[in-house]
Amino acid sequence: MSDTEIKTRPVKAQPFGGFGPRPRLHPLYVAFVWVIAVIVMFLGQGLGAVIVVKLLGIDLGGLSEPKTLLYFLIFVFGAGALIALLWVRFIENRPLASMGLVGRAALPRFMRGLVMGLIFCAVVVFSIFALGGYDIAAIAPALQSPPALLMIGLLLIGFIVQGSTEEILMRGWVMSAMASRFGLIIAVLVNSTVFAALHLGNEGLDHINWIAMANIVLVGIFLSFYAIREGSLLGVFGWHAAWNWLLGLGFGLEVSGMSVNAPALVVDFDARESVAPWITGGTFGPEGSLIVSLVLTAGIIWFLRPRKQGEGHE
Repeated sequence: MSDTEIKTRPVKAQPFGGFGPRPRLHPLYVAFVWVIAVIVMFLGQGLGAVIVVKLLGIDLGGLSEPKTLLYFLIFVFGAGALIALLWVRFIENRPLASMGLVGRAALPRFMRGLVMGLIFCAVVVFSIFALGGYDIAAIAPALQSPPALLMIGLLLIGFIVQGSTEEILMRGWVMSAMASRFGLIIAVLVNSTVFAALHLGNEGLDHINWIAMANIVLVGIFLSFYAIREGSLLGVFGWHAAWNWLLGLGFGLEVSGMSVNAPALVVDFDARESVAPWITGGTFGPEGSLIVSLVLTAGIIWFLRPRKQGEGHE
C-alpha cells in the first residue's frame, strides 16, 4: 500500500459525515471514549448542581416536585451537554456536524421526532391499559389548573434539554467516535449498553428491573438506527423528549423509576398491583414492560429496512 493510499484511506464508518478522508482519533482513545463521555456527564452534572444549589438557591432533594425537576433538567443536564460539545469541537478538533448536529431541515426533523415519540408512548401506554394494566384515576386533571399547564409546558423544555443531552453524549459523541474506528455495529452496541448502565441505579442497585435494562438497551439501539437513518440527531432529540414528557406529565406514570408530582395532561393512570410487572413495568414504569420491548423491536426493524433507490439523507 502506497503512502498516498494510507493517507487517504477512509474511516471505517461515518454515521453523520464530517470526519474527512483520514481518521483523526487514535484507536486507544476511541476504545475508551465512552468512559470519557461518562466522566464529562458527571462533571457537567456536578457543575450544574452547583449552579442550581449555590447560585439559584434550589434544593435538589425533591426531584418529584415540578419546579425542582425543571431546574435539574435544564441546568444539571445542560451543563453536561455544553462540556461535551466543547470537548468534541476543541479537544477532538472535529466539527459538530460529525456527531449529528446538522442544521439542515432542523425544525422539521425535530418536530417529526417529537410526534413519533408521542405516538410510540401513546401506543405503549394504551396497549398496557387494554391488557388491564391500568385504572383511570382522572381524565386530564391538569386542564383545571392554569399554573399546572404552564409548568407542564416548561417541563417539556426541560425534557428537551435532558433528552438532547443524553443523545449528544451517547448517539452523537460516543457512537460517531467509535464508528470511525470500529464500525457501526460495535458503536451502536457500546453506546446502547453504556446508556442502559447509566440507569442501573434509578431504583437502587438492590432493586434492578432487568426487563427495563434490556428495554433501555433497545431504546439505545432504536435511537442509534433512527439517527443513522436520518444522518442527524435532531429527530432523536424530539423522540426522546416526547417519550419522557408524555409518560410523566401526560399519563402520570413513572419515567425510568422517577415520578413527577403534577396533574396529568391527558389521562392519569394508576398501575394495578394485581397485574404482572412484565405487563405494567412495575415501579420502573412502562419502560419495564415487555410491551415496550415489542414496540421498540418493531421500530428497529423499520429503521433497518432497505433504502429505496434514490433514498438518502435529507
